[in-house]
Amino acid sequence: MFAASGADAQAALSMLHASGRQIVDTSGKTVQLKGFNLGGWFVMEGYMSPMDAGSLTDTYSVMKQLDAAYGVTEERALMKAYQDTWIQAQDFANIKAAGFNVVRVPLWWGQFFDLDNPTIPGWRSDAFVELDQLVANAAANGIYVIFDMHGVIGGQGTDVDTGQGNRNAFWSNTEFQSDTAWLWWQIANHFKGNTTVAGYDLINEPTGAPNNNAVWSAYSRFYNSIRSIDPDHMIFIEGTWGNWNWDMLPPPSQYGWTNVVYEMHEYQWGANGNASVIKNGADNQARDFANHASWNVPGYVGEFNAFSTDPSVWQYCITAYNNAGLSWTQWAYKAVNGTAPNYWGWYDPTFWPARPNVSTDSASEIERKWRLWSTSATFAKNSALNIKPSY
Repeated sequence: MFAASGADAQAALSMLHASGRQIVDTSGKTVQLKGFNLGGWFVMEGYMSPMDAGSLTDTYSVMKQLDAAYGVTEERALMKAYQDTWIQAQDFANIKAAGFNVVRVPLWWGQFFDLDNPTIPGWRSDAFVELDQLVANAAANGIYVIFDMHGVIGGQGTDVDTGQGNRNAFWSNTEFQSDTAWLWWQIANHFKGNTTVAGYDLINEPTGAPNNNAVWSAYSRFYNSIRSIDPDHMIFIEGTWGNWNWDMLPPPSQYGWTNVVYEMHEYQWGANGNASVIKNGADNQARDFANHASWNVPGYVGEFNAFSTDPSVWQYCITAYNNAGLSWTQWAYKAVNGTAPNYWGWYDPTFWPARPNVSTDSASEIERKWRLWSTSATFAKNSALNIKPSY
């Protein structure tokens, strides 16, 4: 995946910050972020990534199976082979060539800590190797990066997209909370001053929280941890639980949050392809942003999918976000398959190579199969979606 240091290219990007309801660069020019989620990369999800042909359900299970069969060193080498294949330097070039300017990158605690010791002594010496490479490739293509904590220590819900499903232990465990705050400090300390990084998305979809105050308290703790070392980067704060709207969040002034962006996700799960329902969802996002203008904070649709292969539906939704002044990142850049195929990925497979059976294949066979899934070898742009930065 690594192409170049990216140090020279970083000068082409300006540090972003929130100014009123807009994101601006250092000259005060408005920058509307438009791009993709790089899903299935560091957080594997079986429906969209070639994770396993067997019964393993999440990233944690894959890594633990590899640990048991081949040891931690080989497991990490195999995971690196997968990660270096799923997203490569060319993928950033693809995104840039189409006129987009940002990627949101889901992360989880298991790429930073030993799986059996998610505490400070369990910190991995290679924790930032892959992230440094992705930031370099993004910088070389003039693309901003949003780091998204898809899986806090202990899990913020039961879904497998937290990296380890069926947990939801974060909210009741003060050690998990403290260690995740420490993790955010480490990330912020490592990337402080890096102008390619747009900011930090504190917790993805905290759906397992016992109440709103628990989420707000965690947000505030992580915010303060980051701000203690990084005063410059934007912090993205999600209203993605409960009613999934702006009213799930407090006005930023209530906690003294500054240089923040409020984030929503837009999925009309029950639409069943009904274009009117999907379009209304996009309109509601724009309306919700407008209704909270007095909060004086930028808005961002961090995830959305139009659940349609009708390009006019995608055009409607994206135009609604653009006209409202909302930044956005579609879910997802590439996907091998979906619960309803053919609209999850901007890039879709042209054919389906074999996926490894992580529980029965040899290490060499697992690596060989994972390496078949590069975008250039197996995927093509999904023309049915016709996703563009603007129309």
